[in-house]
Amino acid sequence: MTEQISSEYELTKTQTKEKAKEKMFDAILEYAAACHVENIIEENKLAEEVLEFNPSPEFEYRMKKLIAEHDRSEKIKHIKNRTLKFLPKVAIFFFVLIGSLTLVIASVDALRIRAINLIVDIKDQYTGFTLEDSSDKTHQINYQLPPDWNGYYPNYVPEGFTVIGAEDRTVLSNIYFEDSQGRTIRFSQYSSTNTDLRIDTENADVQQILIHDIEALLVEKQGLVGIVWENEYLFYITGEADKAELIKMAESVEKNI
Repeated sequence: MTEQISSEYELTKTQTKEKAKEKMFDAILEYAAACHVENIIEENKLAEEVLEFNPSPEFEYRMKKLIAEHDRSEKIKHIKNRTLKFLPKVAIFFFVLIGSLTLVIASVDALRIRAINLIVDIKDQYTGFTLEDSSDKTHQINYQLPPDWNGYYPNYVPEGFTVIGAEDRTVLSNIYFEDSQGRTIRFSQYSSTNTDLRIDTENADVQQILIHDIEALLVEKQGLVGIVWENEYLFYITGEADKAELIKMAESVEKNI
């Protein structure tokens, strides 16, 4: 009996020591935090001062485009999930079969546009454009052209869109447009004769059109429309606007004299 009492006493004593150690450790941590709280505040103030970022127009355009594509992808995913839930099994099989055939057709190894020096090569998810060595005014300009702009520019822009930024570089020149709803359009001119332009054409509606009797490629995907063609330089217009309006915009492109 005495041995049992002694054993229980030793156990209680050990537990008391462990609890005391834990309390001491917590007190040390609390003291250390109190000592360094001012340093932490000063570091955070310094971080806030350092983290000043002025995004370029191209960065803002790409971020808005990514956000818009994400929102559209979520909506499409929601619709697809509901469709697969309620369609009969036979209809689902038919839907998958048609989708597979479309994907096979859209993913052919090479698509060549005849009578044009623009080589188009369609791979799994992207279409590559390579420019090799090898006109008319339709409207009065309805926006303010950036000062000292030396490249080509669209003489017509869909109603409501205004210039929000421009970049005029040796190889690539861009003009960015935006309307009151936040929709964007980008006009790009690639000046190099050895330019590779890649456009996402996976599950997209791709068709050939004419821009002033010059063959061009029009790509529609998730509300975005892109037009690419070659006439001395490689041109690319992409944006959230009506297809007919962007074709009209492409047809109005001319050299700034």
